[in-house]
Amino acid sequence: NEQLFVKQCHTLNIFLLITFSLFSVSLQETVVGFIGGSAVLPCSSKEPPHTIQDINQVRWRNKYNLNVYEIIKGKVSVEEQNPQYKNRTESFPEEYMRGNFSIKLNNLQHADAGEYTCYIIMEESEDHTVKLLTEERPERQLPNEGTKPRPDMIVMIISVLCIGIIFSLVNSATASF
Repeated sequence: NEQLFVKQCHTLNIFLLITFSLFSVSLQETVVGFIGGSAVLPCSSKEPPHTIQDINQVRWRNKYNLNVYEIIKGKVSVEEQNPQYKNRTESFPEEYMRGNFSIKLNNLQHADAGEYTCYIIMEESEDHTVKLLTEERPERQLPNEGTKPRPDMIVMIISVLCIGIIFSLVNSATASF
């Protein structure tokens, strides 16, 4: 019985190692958008600002470090915005006080695919990276469909559920000794 328990613990350790490897890979945010459609690139601060003035600056940069969008002291600034993003980006000012600095990129083009980084510069600075994938729109597409989360999250949830089941099995096995 003790050998069985040791074998179960060893199997659990291997499973946890594989699961946490998958878990860490799937933490990068990935968004899919269709060519000609829109995609919301998420960015939220851990600590929401107390006042609009607390938001020193939020900078969105693409994979080439080009200026995609900026929010300075709670106001949108497009003066230094790269021309390829002019009139195609928008944010959600009503969400700033909740710490949400996500942007919506409209009229997606193949060149928009890649990594985007949101730099939040407040009392404590943060940065968040989002990977945007662009795809051709399927023949039959619903009008509101366009931004879809990747299946990585489903894999992560299933992995966590499996860990819970294995822990309960190991606990019930050790309780019978």
